[in-house]
Amino acid sequence: MAPVDMLTEFYSFGEILWDCLPSGRHPGGAPFNVTAHLVQLGASASLLSAIGNDPLGEEILQVAKNKGVNIEFVGRHATLPTGTVLVSVDQKGNATYEIVEPVAWDEIEVPAEAATAVGNARGFIFGSLSCRSPRNIGIVRDLLSLPGPLKFFDVNLRPPYVDPGTILKLARQADVLKLNHEEVGKLAAYIRTGDLTCPPSMDTDAVAEAASILAEATDTTRICVTRAEDGAALWDNGDLITSPAPHVEVKDTVGAGDSFMAGLMIGLTGVADVQRVLENACRVGAFVASQNGATPVFPPEIVQLFQEA
Repeated sequence: MAPVDMLTEFYSFGEILWDCLPSGRHPGGAPFNVTAHLVQLGASASLLSAIGNDPLGEEILQVAKNKGVNIEFVGRHATLPTGTVLVSVDQKGNATYEIVEPVAWDEIEVPAEAATAVGNARGFIFGSLSCRSPRNIGIVRDLLSLPGPLKFFDVNLRPPYVDPGTILKLARQADVLKLNHEEVGKLAAYIRTGDLTCPPSMDTDAVAEAASILAEATDTTRICVTRAEDGAALWDNGDLITSPAPHVEVKDTVGAGDSFMAGLMIGLTGVADVQRVLENACRVGAFVASQNGATPVFPPEIVQLFQEA
């Protein structure tokens, strides 16, 4: 029998951490969330990350195991702690976030056998936050040079970790970019003017124009733009395909974009047509937004959408 890692379909690189809210600790990190969603949708998925040699690391590793995530390549850092995000809420309900650094996932080790496994996978995903450290950037570039998997880049322009120059360089090695409508507008503005100011309007025509600018600058053929309650758009080799978002009562948007990404990855590496891929990704994202928590349990009808993808 082949080793488990050689059979894994998807690999995610980046942060696994605890969101520390006034109400308590919650497991998170976009790469971890995406991996957990991939597993729920019926795919095998592995996380490339690092935790500290501490109780928080042991606890979050157990959470990952319980969700079916392959943790074979989650390393233990000897000196840096498990990642945390400190969330504070003021009297008006406004939240502020402090992403603690340096932490274990700032120094992720990827052994040779893991790189081989990534090269045999259907898809590989990384996010811009995980590239806040030069060490991780070098590892990501090496993984992006592997010829096998479809490579997905989850762009998140979250201050103070915003380096548009690095983002554009990494995007040139990716096959699919995913970002929201404000982020695509900001990057398009940066390409044209050197300024990250987002245009006041990002309607469908503006999204198409911004995606076209970004595609030309990065030589990326597919750019997926999430548009909150307006659904999503996919720039696909010069054509803009759109899908509305199902109407739901939003309870918690945390993890919705990560579930959308998981659906997009399964769809674009499978046999479904692009319109159906986008619609299914919007449906799974809307479901997560209608639930509490980043990784709620999917009902059978959501999972069924991806069984033939």
